Amino acid sequence: MFSVVITINDLFEFEGKPAPATRPDNAAIEAMVQRQFQFLPQPLKIEVRDTDVAIFFNEESAAAKEEAVRLAARASKRAAEGDYPKAISAWKRALELQPTLHAARRELAMVCVERGDAESAKNHLIEVLRLNPQDHWAYVVLANLYVADGDLATGEKFMRRALDLVPNDPWALNGMAAIAGKRGQNDEAMRLFERAIAVNPEFSNPRHGLALTLQRMGKLEEAETALEALFTIAKAQDVRSAPAFASGRALYAEVEKTLAEKRHSDAFKVVENLRAEVEQLSGYPVRVTEGVFRDKTGATIQMAWKHGSDHHLITLRKSFPSQLLTHLSAHELSHLRLEAEARKVGKNRFFLTNTATEEIAMQRLQNDIRKLQRKGYPQDAANRLAKSLVVGLMNFLYNCPLDMMIETQLRERLPVLRAAQFESLMLMADEAWQISTNPEIGEVTPPIIMRANMALNGAFALFLDHLFRGASDVASRFKKSETFGLSQRLFQLWQARFPQLGPGDEYALVDEFGEMLGLRGWFGWKDDPGAHKAKTPALKEGTTNPELLQQKLPAAVWHLLDALKRFAKLTPEQVRQIAFEIGTVGRNGLDYASPEPKYRLQTLPGESFTGLQLMCLMFAGFKKIAPDHDLGMNLEEPFLQALELFNAQKNKS
Repeated sequence: MFSVVITINDLFEFEGKPAPATRPDNAAIEAMVQRQFQFLPQPLKIEVRDTDVAIFFNEESAAAKEEAVRLAARASKRAAEGDYPKAISAWKRALELQPTLHAARRELAMVCVERGDAESAKNHLIEVLRLNPQDHWAYVVLANLYVADGDLATGEKFMRRALDLVPNDPWALNGMAAIAGKRGQNDEAMRLFERAIAVNPEFSNPRHGLALTLQRMGKLEEAETALEALFTIAKAQDVRSAPAFASGRALYAEVEKTLAEKRHSDAFKVVENLRAEVEQLSGYPVRVTEGVFRDKTGATIQMAWKHGSDHHLITLRKSFPSQLLTHLSAHELSHLRLEAEARKVGKNRFFLTNTATEEIAMQRLQNDIRKLQRKGYPQDAANRLAKSLVVGLMNFLYNCPLDMMIETQLRERLPVLRAAQFESLMLMADEAWQISTNPEIGEVTPPIIMRANMALNGAFALFLDHLFRGASDVASRFKKSETFGLSQRLFQLWQARFPQLGPGDEYALVDEFGEMLGLRGWFGWKDDPGAHKAKTPALKEGTTNPELLQQKLPAAVWHLLDALKRFAKLTPEQVRQIAFEIGTVGRNGLDYASPEPKYRLQTLPGESFTGLQLMCLMFAGFKKIAPDHDLGMNLEEPFLQALELFNAQKNKS
């Protein structure tokens, strides 16, 4: 015969009752045992002792046990695959054959938890503990169920029982940490989460819990580090591990959004330094403006040597979140650096489409153009649409492998930009997915173009998940696409080529991408002549005339004094927003020679400013929010004079 020993106090506890001060008589205890152990093979032999009860019952047959173990193993496999209905059915049949197979009963309880059936889960877990009061895992899960119901006291009681049995169990430590966090005991929660991680570094839940606690405490950089460890060190055991990673990714996006705003000032400085670096490398100044794009383009750059200009021109998408414009600027500046470096070694080439390439592409699309005509498109409109789709695809083909290079380099070289980079690229990835799955676009897009676009988007999604080391899961959207295999091959090609690429070698990678996509002949190359004659006159206004600025210094004192008075009434964040908006407006220079108040700011509506006023506002603003940053303006002396006047006036009041 088999036997189970259970304390009298546990009999009451498992019925949700407090143990009585006076021990009940034996008959009452026997009745409780009969009620609680009905699931065991009958009849039961019950032996009531002073503080516990021994229950004896007949052992199941060997054949029944063997079949029960087989069914339980099948159920575990089904559960790991996420097929819970079949898993539950198999476990229930296994328990009919062998009611004492408490491991199966425990796993059945876990699946009930996953499906949100808390009451069934509690009942199964209590039956597990009746059979084996030493099963610490059942206590852990039972505790978590009570915590989820808001009963922290009962949850803590069961969690402590688990730790009494196995003091270093990572799940129990994680559970106790979660309880401490819910009570606002953040330091204790951190200590317990860290202890659980030390016991099992690959366990995902405490890493997520630690990050959540750090975020709650406002320790965002530490939360970011904890989440990155979650994605790189923790392991997904099966589909039941997915929630911790999904919640971690959502939390990471939230943390990065806040950090992008917090680091905006430092990121702005770093990108301005990058701008100065590539200006020197390329030999031409960089102008920056904002514009409206018809599609979801984030930014563009016109190279001076491609457009016969005396400067490069970056156009940023006006509707893009302001704290993310630093990333768009850095990205376009990196395109410029790639070309400038290729020019230095005589390997720069211009990507082009012309009449010959257009003819090849349009020939491939003739059947699709006829289909558009049958849908009601006039021939000219169908041709224009096809040509515009070809141009869009060629731009994507050219930029996709280069963008992978650029974003990898930005991640390595400009760590202060990482949060903005993550948020920016996730935003653009979402937009790309919406376009890829838009049925109206799919209806008019030729299959070869749709296929190539989907393959490139899938490859870039794989790249993003690789770049962010699991903090994103963009590629999962494309896994069911028929082009996903091609996406994987494109990304694998990039991974193999990237480490060996020197200046100008990236153009060969574009060729290889085009070959894999079946787009041979749709584009071509033109050698960079290495020099050009500027067709546009040089811009004379702006901070390019130090002699003129010197003449303006006396007036600057009063403008700086006005700025100090204005900022004394504002929060640092308001000052930061004003200074940064002026920085954006003034990227192409401010006309401080003119007395005309021709500049307006969204942060200071209803006012107009001269170029000199804006320079003084920005200089005073950065002195308040980033005093060590050198703006390259010769305003230090007038600022000190203005500050002296400001302090003297303040002391008099």
